[in-house]
Amino acid sequence: MRRRRGEAGFRSSVRDPPGRAAALRALNRADVPYVVAGAYAMREYAGIVRDTKDLDVFVRPRDVAATLAALRAAHFRTELTDPVWLAKGFSRGGEYVDVIFASGNGLALVDDLWFSRAREAEVLGEPSRVAPPEEIIWSKAFVLERERFDGADIAHLLRFCAHLIDWDHLCQRFDAYPDILLVHLLLFRFAFPGERHKVPLALLDRLFAQCRKEARAAEESLCRGTLLSRSQYDLDVLMGLTDARLVEVAQWRDNATVH
Repeated sequence: MRRRRGEAGFRSSVRDPPGRAAALRALNRADVPYVVAGAYAMREYAGIVRDTKDLDVFVRPRDVAATLAALRAAHFRTELTDPVWLAKGFSRGGEYVDVIFASGNGLALVDDLWFSRAREAEVLGEPSRVAPPEEIIWSKAFVLERERFDGADIAHLLRFCAHLIDWDHLCQRFDAYPDILLVHLLLFRFAFPGERHKVPLALLDRLFAQCRKEARAAEESLCRGTLLSRSQYDLDVLMGLTDARLVEVAQWRDNATVH
């Protein structure tokens, strides 16, 4: 059966507040490089249209200041919400834009590959680029909070975009953390058993081989749960394990005093 936009229980149409298009116009006018992700990328890649509280634009860390300046010129109030990964712009109408330059744990920094591999598209009537599916998966894969889990978005990207995915590039993104990529691929196979063939078996074999390796000496007292959740592994750190963010994530370590 051919997939249609809006099926699978998602709403076929939503109202897009005008402030979001105004934000994109401001960035285009200022020639600020950005890619769109979040709900609007899911709309582009999977045909899933849903209500969303904001617009997600991803920029390189070096372009955050220029992005916020462009939004202020368009009468947005701006703030650097978290120096590890997030800034925001607020329109006069109360709408807001998330300006994202890394994943929440600081791992998935926005780099040149987000742009060289992006897809040209029209978003909210404005010429834009949409983040590549591999980079979206990379940034969403570590969101495993009690109140938020982005695994379904990853599963839908795999379901509808498997033919677009550069599997070698995706593996390179997860080179240090193959376990997380493997978990999401297995969840996809569970969620959509009739579409398991979309993930190459050779890829699973490759990841299983990587995950079989024994822990290194430096990992024996490490807690990587903190890469998945802001607070659910605090107890383990209090009990003496080392917070992996402070060891393995330069972006987090450089801003540790803020947290």
